[in-house]
Amino acid sequence: MSNDALISVIIPVHNGERYLQDCLWSVLTQCHEHLELIVVDDGSTDSTPEILDDLSSRDPRIIRLQTDHAGASAARNAALAKAGGEWVMFVDADDQLLSPCLLKAIADASDSALDVVTFETSSNPTDIADAHDAALLARHRCVAGETRLTRPRRVLDPTYLSPKIIDESLNTVWNKAYRRAAVTRSGARFPVGVHLGEDLLFNLSFARAASIGSHLPLLGYYYRQDNSASVTKRFIPGKHDELMLVNDALQQFASDLSSPELIAAAGYIRAKNAVSSTRDLHHRQCPLPLREKLAAAKTYRSAATRVATRGLRPVQLLFGSAYNLLDHRVLFLLTGLLAAANRRAMR
Repeated sequence: MSNDALISVIIPVHNGERYLQDCLWSVLTQCHEHLELIVVDDGSTDSTPEILDDLSSRDPRIIRLQTDHAGASAARNAALAKAGGEWVMFVDADDQLLSPCLLKAIADASDSALDVVTFETSSNPTDIADAHDAALLARHRCVAGETRLTRPRRVLDPTYLSPKIIDESLNTVWNKAYRRAAVTRSGARFPVGVHLGEDLLFNLSFARAASIGSHLPLLGYYYRQDNSASVTKRFIPGKHDELMLVNDALQQFASDLSSPELIAAAGYIRAKNAVSSTRDLHHRQCPLPLREKLAAAKTYRSAATRVATRGLRPVQLLFGSAYNLLDHRVLFLLTGLLAAANRRAMR
């Protein structure tokens, strides 16, 4: 197996001083040292530039790029144009790589026909402590060469893609390593101006040109959920419109493959988006009066009229069946109760 494949790790950052250094070190201390770390400073006004100055002066593997606060999509696209690795990976600046042998295991797949490799992720902070435990490092290094990929699967196989749509792992790029040649072949880029679902749009473009994928049963990535600045924690005007735009692309993708299973999965996600958008109407930052909230709830419900349940698994089938019975008023009431319960739990 090849152990010298160059891996390009791309990190966009805007005002990331709180977590950036830990994020960068989690990449630079990987067992596989043949990497380029492309960090795109997207117009930071905090101490991010100083952190990058310090680390890049000590490690020539860091490549610094600058964008003018154009967003993560533009930053990632700029880095993709610069990347020279056989594999490309994306890391968010408030997250970390976990197992120090992740990149080595991916490099070991370079002699295969794989176009994409997925791996395990966690949002449990105790996994960070384990990854930093010196007593565990030797074990991680020892097992790096023993980690085995799962059976390769055809990427456009509906039985491969449908579960990834349903569990929303297709919505992210940070739990995957992409063969750069396949990215180039696909022409996949991140849509500038889209802030919710841009990863999914990239993955749909990539999937059309990718052939074979496999999974690495290795806990490789820590996804931070306690960052209050994250777009997933704020009220975002226009969120529903963006989600529907992305879901339209997902439904078109499923239709192009003529797969009832994928169409049902896309419909399930569309209904989940309608529920999520309705729940956001109860966010403390939502400025709408009650009458306008109810009108918005009606719009959201009508944009996802019915879930086609064929091919769904039991949990999703139950959700879809219940959703099909609810009108927008009941959905608004139920999501309000859920939002209130969540606020009480957070106290």
